[in-house]
Amino acid sequence: MDISVTLRDAADGGVIARTVVPSRELPPTFDGTQLLEAADHVWRVVRAEPAFREEYELIGELELTLRRVEQEPRVEMLPARDIHFSMSSISDRLPDIAGPLDGRSVLLIKDDLWRDVELVAPSGADAVTENLKAIRRIQTEFRSGPGFTELHLRTTPAEPLAGVTFTVEDLAAGLGTTTHFVRPVGIEGRGVVQGGYALSVADGVHVYGLVDTASRITVAALHRTGIGSAQTATAFGTLLRARGLELVDWRAGLRTDDAEVLAGWFGAPPQALWR
Repeated sequence: MDISVTLRDAADGGVIARTVVPSRELPPTFDGTQLLEAADHVWRVVRAEPAFREEYELIGELELTLRRVEQEPRVEMLPARDIHFSMSSISDRLPDIAGPLDGRSVLLIKDDLWRDVELVAPSGADAVTENLKAIRRIQTEFRSGPGFTELHLRTTPAEPLAGVTFTVEDLAAGLGTTTHFVRPVGIEGRGVVQGGYALSVADGVHVYGLVDTASRITVAALHRTGIGSAQTATAFGTLLRARGLELVDWRAGLRTDDAEVLAGWFGAPPQALWR
């Protein structure tokens, strides 16, 4: 049977990859000696949940927490061919966590989808060009089945809205809504984001991100769970052009402020995770 496997970095708790591996190709017990190779690095499995085959076969899922190590060739490694990245690109950094969710009403984002679609200022134009080129290479040269054998980590733009000054109130007004619809943003399995915000724009369309100590937005990303209306697309287009921004969907290879392109993007279902 196939097991859904999540690889998580012990250093920061972030997801490295999600993949599907036949149970017969996984060890019957994880005991801290297993190594695997992914993204040109060797990792030791420091924790497996659950750790025994009869348990992960029962639920069909397995989470491996990995710590990066120097290669130890005398220890048998899990086959690298079995480890695929579910996504062609993710942000290299996650925000600080303020605390647990505690049952609060928040917008929950998967950790590997943080800043997957975002607004970028002109100061980040060169970084957008370079990243999109690198992502296209991953999608073209390293695709394997539904996933990828390599992953592009986006380290830039570190400050996507550098040079643009606006607040959550400005953002809400520009999108034709109010701050009545603002709530915290959280990352699944981690907690509530420190300095985070989430603004519900319409059914299935949300903007989330970070504000600094002066209440200036430093990150404005989009999270969609459904199709957006033509009215929503128009509002985003007007905001982008007024502020000199671009909407960048990293894995879709899209950067635009064009009203017609935005209407098509919002009018299509959200893209699948595996891309």
